[in-house]
Amino acid sequence: MEIDENIQIFISEGEELLQEMEESLLALEESGDDDEIINKIFRAAHTIKGSAGLFGLDHIIHFTHIVENILDDMRNCLIPTSSELITVLMRSQDYIATLLDGIADDFEGDKTEEAELIQLLTAFKTGGSETPACEAEQITPDDNPPSSENDEEEHTQTEHYHISLRLGIDTFRQGFDPASMFRELADLGEIVEAVFIPNAIPDLDDMDPESCYLGWEIALKSNVRKEIISDIFQFSDVSQLTILPPQTHFSEYKHLIEQLPEEEMALGQILIQTGSLTADELQRILNQQQEKIEAGEPASQNRTGDMLVENKVVQKEVVKEALNKQTKVREQKQKALNFVKVDSGKLDKLINLVGELVINGAKLNQITETIQNEELEETMEGLTMSLEELREIALGLRMVPIGMTFNRFHRVIRDISRDLDKQIKLEIYGADTELDKTVIEKIGDPLMHLIRNSLDHGIEMPDERQRVGKPAEGIITLKAQHEAGYITIQIIDDGKGLDHNALREKALEKGIIDEHKKLTKQECFNLIFAAGFSTAEQVSNISGRGVGMDVVRRNIESLRGNVYIDSELGVGTTITIQLPLTLAIIDGFNVSIDDESYIFPLDMVHECLTLTPAQIKEASVQNYITLREDVLPIIHLKEYFDVDNEQYNETYMTHTDRERHNLVVVEFSNKKIGLVVDELLGEVQAVIKPLGRVFKGLSGFAGFTILGSGMVALVLDIPSLIKRVVGSEHQYFDSLKQKSIASKGNSIVH
Repeated sequence: MEIDENIQIFISEGEELLQEMEESLLALEESGDDDEIINKIFRAAHTIKGSAGLFGLDHIIHFTHIVENILDDMRNCLIPTSSELITVLMRSQDYIATLLDGIADDFEGDKTEEAELIQLLTAFKTGGSETPACEAEQITPDDNPPSSENDEEEHTQTEHYHISLRLGIDTFRQGFDPASMFRELADLGEIVEAVFIPNAIPDLDDMDPESCYLGWEIALKSNVRKEIISDIFQFSDVSQLTILPPQTHFSEYKHLIEQLPEEEMALGQILIQTGSLTADELQRILNQQQEKIEAGEPASQNRTGDMLVENKVVQKEVVKEALNKQTKVREQKQKALNFVKVDSGKLDKLINLVGELVINGAKLNQITETIQNEELEETMEGLTMSLEELREIALGLRMVPIGMTFNRFHRVIRDISRDLDKQIKLEIYGADTELDKTVIEKIGDPLMHLIRNSLDHGIEMPDERQRVGKPAEGIITLKAQHEAGYITIQIIDDGKGLDHNALREKALEKGIIDEHKKLTKQECFNLIFAAGFSTAEQVSNISGRGVGMDVVRRNIESLRGNVYIDSELGVGTTITIQLPLTLAIIDGFNVSIDDESYIFPLDMVHECLTLTPAQIKEASVQNYITLREDVLPIIHLKEYFDVDNEQYNETYMTHTDRERHNLVVVEFSNKKIGLVVDELLGEVQAVIKPLGRVFKGLSGFAGFTILGSGMVALVLDIPSLIKRVVGSEHQYFDSLKQKSIASKGNSIVH
């Protein structure tokens, strides 16, 4: 099938509705029978079916209609909510997603799977009883009803209609027999009570025998609509008529209000369409409203909803629900006006164009400095500010909350924990943390691998957890937060943790390491990321093949990120992923080494220092300096990039008498190192571009950028440099501090 723009919009909206449907099904399993959640699921299925009808997608309409019928029976309490039913509905939701994906290829689904799902769904329907499943939740008569603040609320607590009737003065003259009215009411249900109201009867001397002074308060037990009862009095001379439906009808009215189309309607229109108000009643209230406004009363004191409640025409709860519907529709309409769906490809082109503007702006700025024209400099300054704002807005367009990715793992954890007979709950923190859409798309698979491993290897069986004093239910936590231009994602489980000795023995057994090689605890944890390494005793469909964790690390590092493992035996494991917020444009700090430019991410630059002669000497013989009584590991970047170390040492020692030796202190993940450079050239906006296949595997660089001069500058990967110096075992600093303490008397404080 040819996919036009409208069908693409349908597919996109359908995917969003299915995601919402999955989240609601998971919430329903937690909460049990919840009318609001069931209605939300029903609306999602109903919307997909209705939209599919616009494009003649009969296969989607057919299957979704069956799902919709089951959900409708759940709403009407004909089918009880159960874990088994929710599982089948989730499978049905997955199948609808398959049908949506297959539209482009004219694939109408696996008919065998569809037949199986229909059979399972039908089994729940035929297994239902005529007795409402949620009958216990319905309001039943009470000999001692709860007290209320006013009489009108007392009427709404009953299970019958309350009819307040006052006949007109000319009722008898028109030949109307009030007894016929009672007969018609009796045909509609049971008249529980009829109380005669004599208040209008005048004194005997003032009474007109042909006039009518009758009135009643009637309790009618009936299942008919309010409009049908109102029709009985349509041709009667009635001076006052109020019909209040029973309280048990409120849930029905609420349901009908929720099912109204998502379009703006007046309050009276909503109430008439749901049967809680008749057209005559509305017209009577509108007339009263107009009379009060003409009499000079402000309109704000005579709102339709308030008058309907004051005149006991509609219950306060029903009016409130109708007003909520109005508010919801208006908010959705405003939201639709505020947000426009844009093809992600167009956003990518926009980012690329902004990147080119940044590069050309830098070139223009350099030319401006050369010409030294005051007017041109002022114009260039304004252009630079506008360009920076444009860059921030363009990058912001691609930023999306990571919670959209996190929430998908609720379903994964539910299904896998059932397969493993484990009790596992997912907790999410920092779901509103935003990350570049490109990064989010690529982090999904690594997160999936890590979570599946935590489910399979980390969380113990319920009886095993209880034996060691833990709750039977395990917890996996997903946490996200911003940190110095990066986002930190943590996968935390409260399982059995990792035994670093067992990991080392397994690595020896598989020949991954040499038996004479000594490893720190952290290095043993990192063995998990070795290709082919697995601690699983047997292969399962969840994990154990040793083909996941090494891929996880490669995928994360390809995003200029890092992954770390920390664990405590018997307590649990924490896996930390650090990723850049964006892969496109950054604020950078330009330095030079041997007349070559390099870019540091500006948000990781802590401070810049000029080394003293004593510090230069100290740095030339060891890989740290003492800074403010603290140990600071350093990297001589010239040495780091130079293959011939002897040549570097000669060069460095012959230049120790330079006037300035610059040190850039960078910080990431609460760790600092110093980078020795030749010159500090200032801030720049850097458009990061990939290095290409020739430089694949080259560590220490995140990419390259083009400067205003047209020269190419490499962008340094600060986290990997820190990792190289500090290591992941956290012991490097301790050894340096010991050295510092031992030589504290001779250390030089800057």
